[in-house]
Amino acid sequence: MLIAIQSVVLALYPIVLTFALGVVLGKLMRPSQVALTSHAIMPVVWGILWVIGVKSGEALSSLAQGLSTLKAGATYGGLTSAAVFVALWAFNKPQQQRSSSIWAALWPPIKECAIAFGLVGFGLYCHRFGWQHTPLGGALLNISYWLYALLILIGMELAKVHISRSWLSPQVLLIPLTVVLASLATGALISLATGEKLTTALALSSGFGWFSLSGALAGEHLGDNYAGVALLTDLFRELLGIATVFLLGNRFAVSSIGVCGATATSTTLPFVRKAYAYEFVPVAIISGLVLTVLAPFLMLFFMSL
Repeated sequence: MLIAIQSVVLALYPIVLTFALGVVLGKLMRPSQVALTSHAIMPVVWGILWVIGVKSGEALSSLAQGLSTLKAGATYGGLTSAAVFVALWAFNKPQQQRSSSIWAALWPPIKECAIAFGLVGFGLYCHRFGWQHTPLGGALLNISYWLYALLILIGMELAKVHISRSWLSPQVLLIPLTVVLASLATGALISLATGEKLTTALALSSGFGWFSLSGALAGEHLGDNYAGVALLTDLFRELLGIATVFLLGNRFAVSSIGVCGATATSTTLPFVRKAYAYEFVPVAIISGLVLTVLAPFLMLFFMSL
C-alpha cells in the first residue's frame, strides 16, 4: 500500500509543480502578457497531437488495431457522455434558446476536432520516416516536454480568470462533481463488461473532453495503444458535447454543459454563450474550470495505482 501511495505521489509531483508554476507566473504577469502567451496554447496542442500520431504509428499500423482503438474510444466517449447527461437530468430547467446564428458558433469547435484528427493522421504518416529513432527526434517526440509546456500555459491562463463568489453556489459545484462520479461509474462498468483493468478504465474516463492532455498522459503512462484510445475518447466527448448543446440545450441546458466537460470553459464556451441565456455562462465556466483542474490529477492517480 505504501509503495502504491509513493507511486501516486511521484507521478503527481511534476504535474502539480508544473501547473503551480504556471499559476504563479500568470499571477506575476500583466493581463496583456498572459493574453499573448495564451496564443501559444494551440500550437502546443497541435504539437502534442502530432507527437501522439507519430508515437502511435507502430501500434496502429494494422487496420484491425486501428478499428479496435476507434471502437474503444467511441465506447468510452459515448457511454460516459450519455451517463453524464442522464445524471444531470434533475438539474435542468426549460429556457428560451437564443435566436442568434447558432450554426456560425458550431463551426469553430467542429473545425478544431477535424484539425485534431488531421494532425494525428499526419503524425501516423510521419512515423514511416523513423525520426523517433534519432537523438533529435527522440527529444522532440518526448511527450512529457510538450505536456509540461501545456500545463504551464494553462496555469498562466487560469490565473487570470476572475470568479465571482455568487458563482460558487453548492448547486453549481455539484455539477462538475456529478460529471466526475458519472464518468467514473461508467468507467467501472466498462471495465466489468470488457475485462479492462479497472484503474485503466477509470483513467480513460477521467479526461473530461481534454483530448490533448489525456492522450499525452495515457501515452506516457499506459503506452502508445492507450494514447489513441484516450485521444479518441475525449474527442468524441467534445463532439457529443457540441451536439447536445446544439440539439438538446433548449430543454437540457445543464446536462449539455456537463457533457461538454472540461471544454465548457474553453472551446465550447462561445457556443454556450450564444445558445443559452447568460445565467448558464457562469455554470459552464465553473464546471469546465473544476474539471480542467481535476482531469490531470485523476488520470495520473488511477494510472499510478
